[in-house]
Amino acid sequence: MVNPQLPEDVIIEILIRVPVKSIVKLRCVSRTWRDLIRSPIFIHRYQNRERKQSVLLVKRYTTRQYEDEAILSFHNPDFPELLVSPYLSIPVLNDLNLPTNIYSNVRIYGPCNGLVCIPVYNIIFLCNPALREFKPLPPPSITCPMGYRILAFEFGFGFDPNTGAYKVMQISEIREDFYEDFHRFDLYDSASDSWKHIDEELPKITSMPSFQTFFGGAIHWYAAKDNINDYPCILCFDIRTEAFQLLDFPDDFPKAEDLASLTVLNENLALIGFPLWREEPEPSQVIEIWVMKQYGVKESWTKQFVIGPYVVICPFLLLNDEWLLVESDNGQLGLCAHHENKFKGLPFYGFELSLSAVVYEESLISLNDIISSDCENG
Repeated sequence: MVNPQLPEDVIIEILIRVPVKSIVKLRCVSRTWRDLIRSPIFIHRYQNRERKQSVLLVKRYTTRQYEDEAILSFHNPDFPELLVSPYLSIPVLNDLNLPTNIYSNVRIYGPCNGLVCIPVYNIIFLCNPALREFKPLPPPSITCPMGYRILAFEFGFGFDPNTGAYKVMQISEIREDFYEDFHRFDLYDSASDSWKHIDEELPKITSMPSFQTFFGGAIHWYAAKDNINDYPCILCFDIRTEAFQLLDFPDDFPKAEDLASLTVLNENLALIGFPLWREEPEPSQVIEIWVMKQYGVKESWTKQFVIGPYVVICPFLLLNDEWLLVESDNGQLGLCAHHENKFKGLPFYGFELSLSAVVYEESLISLNDIISSDCENG
């Protein structure tokens, strides 16, 4: 029972300082504790507390009990080699028995308020990793002419503070005889638990691992400003206004045939350019990190770091203004130092291009409170 001598406000002030994994256990103490912790007032206070616990969340594959298993692992961003919470299995992904190339395309999108989006084959899941909750979204209703096929290949996930709704963008290619024809944009809104089609002429989207980023209320993707010359740019979708805009790459950014990732550094967009890795006697990958000092202003792009050479398949994000989290050529998760040519391998591996990583703040927001459909727990 809650101590009657302590006012509820005092109890809340105590509990908002407790880690999420302990809060989850405290819900089982009594019905009074459960109702308090699940109340909107407590969840709001917990979400807006001053000292929040950041967690590095990694989606990877591991051999456990003689089988390859898809898992989410939880790490301290300051010491990513250490696990801070038990593994979270992704049963729906493991049960599908998909080929390796499908596994490689499964990525984490977000985070937003401690929630992430994980598209799995033809199903899109929202997930609260801290509460171990998975919830499938209804599929969008898409029809296309006879002889065409639909291939969903890119996604975006964001939160609209004006309506309190979570929104998911699915970008599909409509193809005829395996030739790309056009893109289709469909938007899910948790407030109505439904999809709508967005009919606009937009640049060609290219799916690049670890590029999609939710920042400043907008989702960002890699795109081609000129479909003929393939000039790269960033396509942005404002979650609140549901309007698109384009951001230019810096003029001196590496050439178009190279690769790019997008992340955030010191509350600014950061663009990471790196050449496609090729097996050579000597590694020659020099990684450039550009920062957009003023959002939307092309001239504000500044080359912040030039690091390497490294052998990198995909950079993910920047940790603590010192390390760049990457997937190396052998599928190992590793850290590249910003200020010196130093690589630190972490004891975690995946299939090639099967890793995905985000840093998020743990949340008590239950998927049952934002979506009405049945929940599947991991």
